[in-house]
Amino acid sequence: MFVFLCLKNHSDLLGRTSVQPGVPHLSDMAQTTQRVRWICLCLVFATVQIGGVLAAVTDPDVGPLITDSLDGNMLQLKCTADKLSDPTADIAWHLDGPDGDQVIFAIKIEGDAAIGTLKLTATTAFNVSGTGAVAKDTTYACKVARGAGTLWQAVTTGDPTPRSLRVEPDRSQLYYGDTLTLACPNYGTQTDPDTLPPDPLTVPSPQIDWQLNFTDTWTGSLPAGASVEDSKLIITNLGDSHVGSYTCRANNTYGTRFAFYPVDNLMDAPPTTAPPTTPSSGVVVSKLACSSCSMIVYLGLEVLFVRYLME
Repeated sequence: MFVFLCLKNHSDLLGRTSVQPGVPHLSDMAQTTQRVRWICLCLVFATVQIGGVLAAVTDPDVGPLITDSLDGNMLQLKCTADKLSDPTADIAWHLDGPDGDQVIFAIKIEGDAAIGTLKLTATTAFNVSGTGAVAKDTTYACKVARGAGTLWQAVTTGDPTPRSLRVEPDRSQLYYGDTLTLACPNYGTQTDPDTLPPDPLTVPSPQIDWQLNFTDTWTGSLPAGASVEDSKLIITNLGDSHVGSYTCRANNTYGTRFAFYPVDNLMDAPPTTAPPTTPSSGVVVSKLACSSCSMIVYLGLEVLFVRYLME
């Protein structure tokens, strides 16, 4: 649409540049150059307008976010659903799945639904040990109902089920000098695929500890260059002293579980080759924004066209 309007205006311009007796006018080359400028500017404008259109999309397959915190024997579950633009949306906690009995919860609504910033928060709390404690393997589901459908997520009380996971590097081979990051995420068990999402989080969230090589008596010993930050094990400047099996210990109210990650077969990193250089015309162009790139294309077209006319 923008290109059509610009070309139409360009045609009007051509009509106005006809030669009139006694009136000075541009040379043929200048007129042609002016036409190229109009066409290129119109194309650049159209590209910027089309590329600037953004769309907000809510993924129906992503459930609300659940976080938990433990204060003594009381476990608090907090469920947050963000950016739901439906003013009639509702949030609630249920037992055993999204269609189970509701449990007592407090609800809070923030934001403006008219502009898509509505945030719903529902909080519930219960005992996990001592008198009146909830049973192990109890499922709590947070359900967000809205006109476009239902979003939900679940957690299960019980033993943590950690799984060792290498975060960095993402390649299969480990090299000497690498920085290795290991995580030990907490997953639950899939008891009913018809009502529970895969791997619901087990609560309370466990305490995570790491050790090099498993022993009957937990020592928490780690080699030099290894540290634990935010439950992740980080090993810098990977070397022979770091070879072994790393044990993740996950512990909560219900029990203790372990996961393992082997570090072996280290290799020297392959030599890096500098990228080949190409001859330039002496003009160096750094990384620019899209609009600047479009202007470069426009100027290049103009220069080439003028050179063509001069030849």
